[in-house]
Amino acid sequence: MTSMPIFKVRRSGNSLVLVLPSELAKSMKLREGDKVLASIEKVPDIMDFAGKLKGIMTADEFTRLTNEGEDLG
Repeated sequence: MTSMPIFKVRRSGNSLVLVLPSELAKSMKLREGDKVLASIEKVPDIMDFAGKLKGIMTADEFTRLTNEGEDLG
């Protein structure tokens, strides 16, 4: 599975822009003004997720569930 690059969103005037890593732009031979086709999905913030769990389960329960099936030994 190919890893998807993660871009940072920044403000430019009244707009938001995606900042591409220079390595990606070079590998795709992108130049200013080029048009690209993109599929956008917001990366979840772990703190938003953890806030939703508050009062639902303890940190120990969360850790146990997220590590389930891992061999830690």
